[in-house]
Amino acid sequence: MTFQRAFLLILLAAALLAGCSGYGPPPSLKALEERSASGDATAYDGLVSYMAKEKRQDERSRAYIALLKAGQNAAPTILTAASEGDPTQREHAIALAANLKLKGGFEVAMKALNDPSFPRRHSAAWALGELGDARAIEPLADTVESSDRELTAREAARALARFGKAAVLPLAARLEKMPNKRKGYALRVLGELRDERGKPYLIKALEDPHTREDALWALGTMGRIGKPSDTAFYLDDQDWRVRVEAARATGLLQENAAKVKLDYLRAEDPVKAVREWSARAMSLLEGNPVEYKTFSGEWKIPDSLYH
Repeated sequence: MTFQRAFLLILLAAALLAGCSGYGPPPSLKALEERSASGDATAYDGLVSYMAKEKRQDERSRAYIALLKAGQNAAPTILTAASEGDPTQREHAIALAANLKLKGGFEVAMKALNDPSFPRRHSAAWALGELGDARAIEPLADTVESSDRELTAREAARALARFGKAAVLPLAARLEKMPNKRKGYALRVLGELRDERGKPYLIKALEDPHTREDALWALGTMGRIGKPSDTAFYLDDQDWRVRVEAARATGLLQENAAKVKLDYLRAEDPVKAVREWSARAMSLLEGNPVEYKTFSGEWKIPDSLYH
C-alpha cells in the first residue's frame, strides 16, 4: 500500500467516524427550517441557537419565523430559551411566547421583568401586555414607577394601556412617587384609557410645569368625559410645547371660549407649531379649514392630522 493511498483511507475513516459520532458540522439554517416545517421537533433547539446575538439579523428573523410557524409544538424549547441564556436569544423567545400565547408565557415574562441581570427587560414588559393576563397589572405599574431603565418603564406604561380600565387606578395610585418623565408616560396612558376616574389626576398634573404638557395631551385625548377642565387657560403658558398641547386640547374638547385667543395665536405666536395647532383647533371648533399666518406673511392651511 502506497503512502498516498494509506493517507486517503485514514481521511475517509475519519470522515465516517465524525458522521457516525454526531460531531460533524451543525445543520444549516435552511436544513433546520425544512425539518421544522415537516414537524421534526429535533430542529427546534437548532433554530433557537440561530436567534443568538452572534448570528446575523436575517438569520435571527428566519429562525424566529420558523419557530412561530411551529407554534405550540415548539413550546417547551421556546419557554426554556425565554428563561435563561443569551439576552438576544432570550428576547426573541419571550416575544415568541407572547405572540403564540403559550401556557407558561406569563411566568417566563414575569421572571425576565424581575431579573436585574437581563438587559432587555422592556421586552418582558411588552410581552406581558401582549399576553393580557391581569396578574401583570400591578407589577407593570410598579415597573413604571421604579424601574432603573427608562425604556423598560416606558414599555411597561404602554403595556398597561392594553389592559383597559383595569389599569387606571393601579397606575394613578403611583403617580405621586414617579419621577416627572415617568409621570408623563402614566398621564398619557390615563388619557388613552378614557376613564373618568383618571381625570382628577390629569387636572392635578396641570399644576406642575414639568407635567403640564403631558396632562394637556392626555386631557385632549380623553375627550369630554367627567368634570370639565379649562385647557384654554394654558394657551398663555410661557412654554411653547404647553401652548401646542393646549391648542390641541381646546379643539378636541370643543372649548368655544378659546376662539379669540386661538385666532390671535394662529397669526402672532412666535413659534410656528403653535400657529399651526391654533389653526387646527379653530378648524375643529368652526367645522371648516382655518389658515395660519406664516412668518413671511402668507396665509396657509396646516396639514390635516384629523381624518
